[in-house]
Amino acid sequence: MRLALVVTGVLLAVIVAYAGSCIVRPFRDCWCCKGRAHHRSKRNPALSRPCRWCRSSGKRLRLGRRAWNRARRTARAAA
Repeated sequence: MRLALVVTGVLLAVIVAYAGSCIVRPFRDCWCCKGRAHHRSKRNPALSRPCRWCRSSGKRLRLGRRAWNRARRTARAAA
């Protein structure tokens, strides 16, 4: 019983910390171009093209922030 409470408390703290970090920093570097906005070729590193995943911005919306935005949109539509 006591272990379950500790695990639940730790899990809740991790979720709250992640939600807080999504509010403070909603964007992260793109995983494909690593924030450079251009994807480099593996065969020839001198060649690069615009990154299609981040649409050449170098940033992507984090998963938690995407879920928050969708929940807010759904709540507004229901009201």
